[in-house]
Amino acid sequence: MASLNILVIGLGYFGESIAREFAELGHETLGVDKDPDAVQRNITVLTDTIEMDATNLDALRTLNIPSYDIAVVGRGSNLEESVLITLNLKELGARHIVCKAQNESQKLILERIGAKHIVEPERDMGKRVAHILSAATNMIDYMDVPGDFAIEEMEVPRGWAGKNLSELQLPNRYGIQLLLVKSGEKFTAAPQPNFILQPNDIIVVFGHKLKLAQFKR
Repeated sequence: MASLNILVIGLGYFGESIAREFAELGHETLGVDKDPDAVQRNITVLTDTIEMDATNLDALRTLNIPSYDIAVVGRGSNLEESVLITLNLKELGARHIVCKAQNESQKLILERIGAKHIVEPERDMGKRVAHILSAATNMIDYMDVPGDFAIEEMEVPRGWAGKNLSELQLPNRYGIQLLLVKSGEKFTAAPQPNFILQPNDIIVVFGHKLKLAQFKR
């Protein structure tokens, strides 16, 4: 995986988390915050950190914004600041802007002024937890996909263990696709029809939400 140049503005809980994850993945990551404590906290973890008020266009201009593959605005708790920082990034030629939003209204505003991707951490996590806790199967994780589809990670249902995929006929019988199987430390992507599922396997499946709901009954 090629290394990316990442700019993260706002090193609160969300911004710090995503910045550290980018750095852990081997990407060149610059963290920016006007709080000196936040900057100091990440100085040895990120590639670089700068104490700066990113609502100041002239200050932001010193960072050569077009050189970053992704610019993340992590200050969703203050809409005015998020909007101003996003507008500044857009004016300075940011290639891909990602913003945190706390609600649908913020999301629409940020999209209209140039954000390419909006993250709603509280909403997304709430949906994931609700699906996991209400599932009748042993679901481990859940993720929405645009168009009323979803991806779910779960333990192999008891009736599937010991059978190969040709026998199970998942697309025809359940309307779902098996994307990946984890057997211990081994991962098998797009397993072949003769692949046999084992009792302790973890599987990742994709399908329409209605099909997944029927499958879990």
